[in-house]
Amino acid sequence: MKTVYICLMRMTISGLPRHFDKFDLQRLFNPFGWVDYTRILIDPLSGLSKGKGIVEMKQDDQAKQAMAALQGKILETNPLNIKEAKEAGPKRW
Repeated sequence: MKTVYICLMRMTISGLPRHFDKFDLQRLFNPFGWVDYTRILIDPLSGLSKGKGIVEMKQDDQAKQAMAALQGKILETNPLNIKEAKEAGPKRW
């Protein structure tokens, strides 16, 4: 069996509204290309959103375009801060 490695660009996002879920986050990034994975970080004690999330996109150019367009965008009261997560490596499929 042949192993295929796919490199994804992982981004961390802060400044998200507390009511955002992973589907809202996906809808925010979808106009820029295919979104492979989204996650909202939840506080384990309160069960509420931390206002932070993770997005993975397969195409680096689409991810960079999304970062450029959404960086500093104000959603409700807070500006978005988007950074590339360096620890993302190849995923084995």
